Amino acid sequence: MLEYLKIANSPILWISVIPAVGVVLYQAAAFMRKATESGKEMGITDEQIRTAKKSAFLAALGPSLVILIGMVALLTSMGGPVSFMRLSFIGSVMYELPSADIAASTAGSTLGTDDMTAAAFANAVWIMTLCSLGWIIVSALFTDKMGTLRDRVAKGSEEVLAVIATAGGVATFTYQVANRVVPGPISDQAVACYVAFIIMFALNLINEKKKLAWISQFGITIAMISGMVAGSFLM
Repeated sequence: MLEYLKIANSPILWISVIPAVGVVLYQAAAFMRKATESGKEMGITDEQIRTAKKSAFLAALGPSLVILIGMVALLTSMGGPVSFMRLSFIGSVMYELPSADIAASTAGSTLGTDDMTAAAFANAVWIMTLCSLGWIIVSALFTDKMGTLRDRVAKGSEEVLAVIATAGGVATFTYQVANRVVPGPISDQAVACYVAFIIMFALNLINEKKKLAWISQFGITIAMISGMVAGSFLM
């Protein structure tokens, strides 16, 4: 084991990340409880709430598996505790790994190699944390104002709200994949995106005709995992 990884995987670091991950778990439980209470106040039945929880759980499986697989790559360089904490908070190895790599290079080391020092490791942890503060600050200051902004834009129209929600989802996914598929040569990431799109498109067509419940529940998970498997053959 590399010398700095002894620090990165030390018991004290495992203990230090427990409160941080605990906050995430507490927030998830609090949001679920509040959503359930609000749903009942709005007249939503217990059966509908159970269905919503089940659908949300199944929809989260795909992204969670992606995060889990990404954590394997991160923990080989940054150790288990930091990887566990960072991906519990941010959930994006595409942000964490480049941040750690740049921080290590700035400290005169190379991530995951023999010349990686404890100081470079500490620098990587600081950069990974500090550079994500922008999202936290924006969320803290403006989340409660988003509803007001949405209502002003939609002007009380449910149809406009549906368009905004759909456009937001499409824009988010487009932003994530656009630079991987257009322009440039075919890469493993491009293949993963293409295969996932084709499978999701096909499943949607089938679901329009057959109305199969399992497609609504597992469709996005099946598409994501299929894309990952297809892309891995070109790595």
